[in-house]
Amino acid sequence: MLELPQKRAVLQLLGDDDPVTVALVKEQLTLRGEEEIDGLRDLLKTANSADSARAAKQLSEIIRVLEDRKAGDAFGELCANFGEHGDIETASWDLARAFSPGEDFTVQQELLDAWGREALTRLSATGPRKLSRVAALGQFLGRDLRLRGNENEYYQYTNSLLPSVIETRLGIPISLALVYILVGRRAGIAIDGVGLPGHFLVRHGEVIFDPFHGGRRVSVEECAALLAQQNLMLTQQHLDPTTPRQMLGRMLTNLRFIATSSDPALAEKISGWESRLRGE
Repeated sequence: MLELPQKRAVLQLLGDDDPVTVALVKEQLTLRGEEEIDGLRDLLKTANSADSARAAKQLSEIIRVLEDRKAGDAFGELCANFGEHGDIETASWDLARAFSPGEDFTVQQELLDAWGREALTRLSATGPRKLSRVAALGQFLGRDLRLRGNENEYYQYTNSLLPSVIETRLGIPISLALVYILVGRRAGIAIDGVGLPGHFLVRHGEVIFDPFHGGRRVSVEECAALLAQQNLMLTQQHLDPTTPRQMLGRMLTNLRFIATSSDPALAEKISGWESRLRGE
């Protein structure tokens, strides 16, 4: 932790007119690692006067780099230890933190809990029939809440990140499927992922349905037709429940695909997470 004289010296150096001096100090503070984050945050609070505005800006950048590294390392560690049936919800929140270090997702978590409570109330009135449960869940999430596919801006990171999907109610097939799975879990019913090539669905028992299109029911014949468009033949394996580990891997693959052309450094970082998930 920085002592008072050191703090004064750091502020003075970060506010220096010489860009080389500033760069060297930033490099040293960044190399000192995550143990300095709390001390740097405290220092930032003292750097609010006009004459230290430059130092405050540099401190903010250093803290952002360290937080990003810390969140990325934590998520990488999660991937390395994620079992076949690991907790996909915890992984999804941590993935979002890796993209937005320091963000507080309490509001989105509370909203997801509230959706779960409302789903429980509605499902309690449907009886045990799976078709009725699926219809009630689709009515609530797909039509009342308007959780739906973001067809106009499909290739955005936010469509893959749980807090953003909850907030905007827009996503891609797998992220919307995740919301259905988590709401179902809170309401006491098992919703499983169905990882068809090219389109992610969910199922409750033998009933398959599509969160991307408002939770509408999908027949096995429609699944076969979807695969036929890709010159593939539907097998029972395609319809088997997707494990949490498979689901997390597919989420990362989607994000890496988006990053490959727009942010090579991010794509490389995601590729590292995928390698750790595979145990490499």
